[in-house]
Amino acid sequence: MPGWLNSIRWSAWPRWVAPVATGLLALAICAVLATIDDDTRAVLAPRCPFRTVTGLDCPGCGGTRALHALVRGDLALALDHNVVTVLLLPLLAWAWVRWLLARTGCALAPPTLPPRVSMALAVVLATFMVVRNLPWLPFVHLASTPLA
Repeated sequence: MPGWLNSIRWSAWPRWVAPVATGLLALAICAVLATIDDDTRAVLAPRCPFRTVTGLDCPGCGGTRALHALVRGDLALALDHNVVTVLLLPLLAWAWVRWLLARTGCALAPPTLPPRVSMALAVVLATFMVVRNLPWLPFVHLASTPLA
């Protein structure tokens, strides 16, 4: 652990503060996305640096638009923007619940990814990145729609 991390008094905060703060931040982002229109979202959403430089979609391209569609109840549009983001959200929610329960004293261990699962996730994301940039049918449907 880096030296500056050792200098922080982590014990001064209750153990549940980090997962609760993370959950509140996620809810705030979802609330903002649910209340803004498409034009405002297009202005507020950051541009993908990888896409800006290469012109190719990274695995996360379209993720903000997918979340925007999800919080508005449009699952089909969310899947069209970024299928991997939509499919990974339940896993992310499960990991957050496990983290929160572990920090509040339940007998659960905090979520960890075994090395094989981490490697499999990296392979899936890399494969998705390659496949969504292929210019042939049916792969062109995986591409992120460009922002206006």
